[in-house]
Amino acid sequence: MCRLLGLIANKQVKADYWFFDAETPFKDFSEKKINKGPHNSGWGIAWLEKGKWHIFKQGKDNVPRYSFNRIRDIKSKVIIIHLRKASVIDGVVKENTKNAHPFVYKNYVFAHNGGVARKQVLPFLTEKFKKEIKTDTDSEVYFLLIMQFFQESKDIIEAIKKTLNIVRKYNYKGLNFLMSDGENLYAFRAINPRHKDLCSYYSLHYLIKNGEVIVSSDPLTKKSADKWQPINLSELLIVNKNMSIKKLGV
Repeated sequence: MCRLLGLIANKQVKADYWFFDAETPFKDFSEKKINKGPHNSGWGIAWLEKGKWHIFKQGKDNVPRYSFNRIRDIKSKVIIIHLRKASVIDGVVKENTKNAHPFVYKNYVFAHNGGVARKQVLPFLTEKFKKEIKTDTDSEVYFLLIMQFFQESKDIIEAIKKTLNIVRKYNYKGLNFLMSDGENLYAFRAINPRHKDLCSYYSLHYLIKNGEVIVSSDPLTKKSADKWQPINLSELLIVNKNMSIKKLGV
C-alpha cells in the first residue's frame, strides 16, 4: 500500500513543487496519517539523465529519518517517485532500502501500489528473469513478468496484458503502477473486486499543466483551474514525450 507520483514533459522539469509545496504536498503522505498513511516504509525516486536512469532510495535500515532534499536537485523530462507502506500478501515485510521502489530493468523503471501473490506468480518467470530479482517484494516480480513478456513480444501493451491475465488469477489487491521507458509514461489502475472497500485508496489521477502531465495517487491541489482527472479502473494511461495522451482498457 503505497503512493505514486510521476511527471513527464517535453522539457526538463522539477518535482519539488508537487512534493514539497502543493496544497496537499506529496511529502505529507510519507509523514502524516492521511489516506491510510503514513507511507514511511521506504521511498525512492527515478529520473532520466542523459538517456540513463538514475535511482535514489532510502529505507529504515540506513537512515533514522528520511531526507527528501535530493528531490530539489533533480531536473528531468521523466520523474517517478514512490512512497512505500510495506504490505504484502505473502512473504516477509522488510522496510529496507533494497525493497524501496522504483525498480529498474534495462531502459524501464517501475513503481507499484498494491499487492500480488508473489509465491504463485514467481513460477511464471523464466530462470533468466528469476536471476534478476534483487528484492523481497511481490512488486518486483510483477514488474519482471512484464519485462519478460516484453522481451518475447517486443510489444509493451501485449506484455502488460499477458501479465495481468496471470496476476489476476490469484489473490491480489491493487495493481496500480507507474512505468516508463524514458519516452513514455504508463499509468495503470486496477483493484481486486473483492476489495471494493479500498477502491478510493487505490486511486490514480492526472493533471495537464504548464506543458507537463502529472500523475498522482491523490490530487495534490484543490484549485478549480487544476482539473485533476481520475484514471478509471482497468485503464492504462499512456503519455508520450510529445504530451499526447492515450487511454486503453486492459
